[in-house]
Amino acid sequence: MLRTRNVIFLGMVMIAAGIFSQAGAEVVDRIVAVVNNEIITLSELNKATAMYKSKIQASQNSEARKKEMIAELETEMLNKLVDASLTIQEAVKYGIKVTDKDVDTALENFKKQNKLDDEALKQGLAAAGRTVEDYREQMKEQILQSMLVNRAVRSKVIITDADIQTYYDAHKDDFSGVKKYRLKNILTPSSEEIEKIEKQLQKNASFSALAKEYSIGSNASQGGDLGLFDISSFSEEIRTALADLKKGEHTPVIQTGSAYQIIYVDDVVMEGQLTMDQAQDKIRDILYKDQVETQFKAWIQSLKESAHIELML
Repeated sequence: MLRTRNVIFLGMVMIAAGIFSQAGAEVVDRIVAVVNNEIITLSELNKATAMYKSKIQASQNSEARKKEMIAELETEMLNKLVDASLTIQEAVKYGIKVTDKDVDTALENFKKQNKLDDEALKQGLAAAGRTVEDYREQMKEQILQSMLVNRAVRSKVIITDADIQTYYDAHKDDFSGVKKYRLKNILTPSSEEIEKIEKQLQKNASFSALAKEYSIGSNASQGGDLGLFDISSFSEEIRTALADLKKGEHTPVIQTGSAYQIIYVDDVVMEGQLTMDQAQDKIRDILYKDQVETQFKAWIQSLKESAHIELML
């Protein structure tokens, strides 16, 4: 969390405290941005970029490219810190505060949702080069932003029934569900026998009856029933043979190792398919988040336009 400080006073303190070395005038810390009456220091920027810089340095890019990437990262992160500073200043203006209890609750919910205990959370963050304290600080900023959104942005977000219908019509594939096949099969060791079975099927003989009589599969007594499948994980040969089949149709003879089989489509279902009425709450959430993000960016931009901002990176 950035601290609100008097810029001139801090500059005097930094000089008086010997932040600038007398011998080489090497800058240990310095101001990299001024946002109204608040400052952002180089140490704060370095802390925010440290994890990403490590990944860049460990990459296989050339030294020149690494230097470019770090410069781009610092510029991007500094802009984010400016946004955060403006957000915090607005929170003070609105009298919005995030307590430790708020953060504790959010952290417990996160752990519960992801089935983590304290040690697992600590280890997971450490693997990403972060600490629990850093993560708590991030959560605090996220909660603050959410509270600000409620105050400054939410009233401007309007989702109509027409918006929902338009989204549904444009994204029908997202709500069509997964196509699944309820399958049966007949498995025999003899090509001659499977060909005789196929001829009987062509005369509309019962697939289940033929499976019980001829199949050597362990599912023969169940009429060759295999279950319900998403065939996307099947071999290309079987997937191709089934792809265009409808309920009540069967594949040609397929050789499977030293055996032969015919697969029957007992039913085709769309699992997870949602009608417009069933999908509307999900769509409303999607459209709401999109609009909030758009409105929040516009709001931040308006704050920038009316703020005093100096970048000194």
